[in-house]
Amino acid sequence: MAHQTLARRHAEFAANLRTSDIPPEVRKGALLHLVDSLGVSIAGAAEGEESGAVGRALAKKWATPEGATVYGVGSLMRPEMAALVNGSMAQALEMDDKHGSSLARPGSTVVPAVMAVAEERNASIADALTAIVAGYETMIRLGFVARDRFLERGYHTSCLIGGFGAVAGVGRLGNHSADEIVSALGIAGTMASGIQESTRTGSTSKIIHGGWGAHSGIVAMDLASAGITGPESVYEGKMGFFQTHLTPIKGELEWDTAGAGLGSVWHLLDTAFKPYPCCQLMHAFIEAAKQILVDMARDRMDVAAIEAIHCKLAEPGLTLVTEPRERKLAPELRHEARFSLPFVVASALFYGDIGLESFSDERLSSQTIRALAARITTAEDPESDYPAHCPARMEVKVAGRTYTKHVPFHPGSPEAALSPADVLDKFARNTRWLFGNRAHDTAEALLEIPEAESVARIVTLLSEAAATSMQRA
Repeated sequence: MAHQTLARRHAEFAANLRTSDIPPEVRKGALLHLVDSLGVSIAGAAEGEESGAVGRALAKKWATPEGATVYGVGSLMRPEMAALVNGSMAQALEMDDKHGSSLARPGSTVVPAVMAVAEERNASIADALTAIVAGYETMIRLGFVARDRFLERGYHTSCLIGGFGAVAGVGRLGNHSADEIVSALGIAGTMASGIQESTRTGSTSKIIHGGWGAHSGIVAMDLASAGITGPESVYEGKMGFFQTHLTPIKGELEWDTAGAGLGSVWHLLDTAFKPYPCCQLMHAFIEAAKQILVDMARDRMDVAAIEAIHCKLAEPGLTLVTEPRERKLAPELRHEARFSLPFVVASALFYGDIGLESFSDERLSSQTIRALAARITTAEDPESDYPAHCPARMEVKVAGRTYTKHVPFHPGSPEAALSPADVLDKFARNTRWLFGNRAHDTAEALLEIPEAESVARIVTLLSEAAATSMQRA
């Protein structure tokens, strides 16, 4: 028997996956990730955010009488364009979900793609959830092949592997054959892209990475169903996806892990909900700062007395959030600040937490935060288990005392998981600008819609909540 390619294994998994194949806890997890992804898309569409202005401008340009909804904006677009905008809004504030060791971010790629197509086709919530599971499992496993080697090269996985996950999800939703899904995966390989330079400059092009993954997956599936064929050897081929993006390849690629456990092991459940609107590499440092503040308060130490702060984390993440140093010490743009370890740690120590307000123009220009950030030094952590986790080691010197913290698991990871209640609270914070005091009730209502109902019920519920909030205002 000939060796089965990874594309064929993933395509057959997606084509054959049925609702009854998925354990109840996985389906509940998929629904929670769906609700979380809707919330972060709506947060990105807020009128006070740069991304929100972009979403509204594109809505005017790309609006159609029918199609799929742009969350937080309300306009309709063709599904592939709605997925592009919703996915971009989902990634804009760095709160979309993320799987640890694979570095996959399926919430801003798979979910926007599946939901856009599901709305256009009036699919059931049950079918949408099944498609989301297919997309998550495919995208995450593909990330296992290279793990953090794409990041080392300066690539971003949302664009690179997001399209493949979107193909699996949309292929499942549309009942496409395994052959068509194989071709679509091959086509998605031609569209795979995404560089990280914007994290060094503060430019906002990185936010479209989730959207592009969602968009390209839909387009690839459409092209395949129209008759365009893609190479089944898209992954393993000499001129395939991994060889072209990673040659010369460091170490061995993990092909076996990428196909293991399909249909029996569910990595969706390992995917972290992100509590803070910044790069996940810094989440454990926010927790470390909170713990140190408790110790300082016990000793009656003032933040103003901090003399030095030292942070250790692993490469390639260290470079991502600390260089170029002069820009990271005093970021001038919101997106730039979300990838600045000095700014985030200084803000967490001074204000006691990190939230959407942490990246306001007022906070960015704060001389107090900049002065505290200037006292931060960084180094590589040789004991880190990144990318499985994003641990933090932090030392703060205050008036002759030294406070040290090691946070081994970033918040949201399986070992430090957010509860369903935490996720609903996050949804409420992200959507309060649109839903007002109905934000939390809306999150709960989304979880209670029967799976047999149409995806249109989700869209209607969101629209009604927004309309009611506006009437009360």
